[in-house]
Amino acid sequence: MEKDLAYSNPVQRRRAVWNTKDILITGMIGVVFAFVLLAVTFAYFPLAAILGPAYSRITDGIFMIPGLMALYLIRKPGAALISMTIGGLVMLPFSPYGLIGIVWAALAGAECEVPFLAVLYRKYSTLFLMISGSVATILSTLLEYPLYGHAALSIGVQITMLAVSAIGGAIGGILSKLLAESMLKLGLLADYRRSSLDHTYRK
Repeated sequence: MEKDLAYSNPVQRRRAVWNTKDILITGMIGVVFAFVLLAVTFAYFPLAAILGPAYSRITDGIFMIPGLMALYLIRKPGAALISMTIGGLVMLPFSPYGLIGIVWAALAGAECEVPFLAVLYRKYSTLFLMISGSVATILSTLLEYPLYGHAALSIGVQITMLAVSAIGGAIGGILSKLLAESMLKLGLLADYRRSSLDHTYRK
């Protein structure tokens, strides 16, 4: 059974301090997923032409994976924001969105942080990651309204778009945990976060 983290104050204070390994892992996630998100970005255009503006939102959760994954592993405020921003910088020379892509990447990171901030970064269960992914994708879709004129779409299309986006976000939440757990099991993170202070880390 998964349990939420509830550290004592001394441990919480210690966990608030970033170390070199935290920074390296956060950056690594951002860099690696930059190329994954680039592929998804270019695949989205033909997908949107086929499925339409509502059902193509199923891919929204993929864009939240690096942020959610960084938060799950690092468990410190700002992990998603930093990881996503780094990813945006790496994508800059190849992205069709140019400099605005960095802004959107940073916003996506901030959107991932919102649910965790609401619970003071104490919850990391699978269910919470799914909820966080859904919240992040819904926020992202709502922020697009003034830019892309979503309000001009029919109410039915808008509701479907938000619902599909939320489902995509939940899927992204699950995938972020599965990927993080796989990396830990394969030893790719060199037994990261297995100290006595973090004995509840993966519960």
